[in-house]
Amino acid sequence: MAFKSRVFDDLLHFAATSRTRSTVTLAAVSFAVCHLVAMGSASAGAGGSADSGADIPRQLIHFVAELCRFALPLGVMVVGLISAPSKQSTEL
Repeated sequence: MAFKSRVFDDLLHFAATSRTRSTVTLAAVSFAVCHLVAMGSASAGAGGSADSGADIPRQLIHFVAELCRFALPLGVMVVGLISAPSKQSTEL
């Protein structure tokens, strides 16, 4: 039981560090921005639009925003957590 408690305390300490909080905050903000862009650039509907020339760039922006909505926060989390200095090796 003591081992589980120590692991849980270590995880809470790791989550409370400023670098981890900054990484999670940046990932959440990037998700929100990409989500708003994806929602704003959604297609007009099944009826079609009067200007099909403007529809293609909107669909392209929508596709990129949908892709970045999940890829960008994941990339931010991976890079932020990999670049964080490991304190476990110094505490042993």
